[in-house]
Amino acid sequence: MAPALHVIAGPGPGQLATMAHSPEEPWSAQELGALARAGVQIMVCTSKTPEDTSGIEMISFPDTADPMKAGSAKREEATEVVALAARLAQDVRAGRFVVTESSSGAGRTTLLATMTLVLLGIRPGEALRRIGGRATPEVPRDWLHDFVSTHG
Repeated sequence: MAPALHVIAGPGPGQLATMAHSPEEPWSAQELGALARAGVQIMVCTSKTPEDTSGIEMISFPDTADPMKAGSAKREEATEVVALAARLAQDVRAGRFVVTESSSGAGRTTLLATMTLVLLGIRPGEALRRIGGRATPEVPRDWLHDFVSTHG
């Protein structure tokens, strides 16, 4: 049985969803098959990518959060996340079903999904509401507004 998808209302034509999955548990063929049958085409995953993905394109997004990371390393990671959000927004615009996987509860999936929705034209507060997320130390509302002023 596949983990539950939280499909987020968006401008389409594709879909964006989030889901939780333990990084300690590898993806099973049954889980990925169920996700593929549900229409999932692209999954951003924090866990190890299996060999058989049931036709789902897996994008690695490992949790490299290191609170001691230097400023330039943090900026580099932020640049990579922005680029990934831009790519996911393009995929949703192209009609693909994109899922972002959460494993650590650190807010990275919420941040990535929010940024993707913002790039699709949805305001940050509305994007957070649709996702069911909230601003936390890991997903700061001010950072999202700064992101919009630069990329929105």
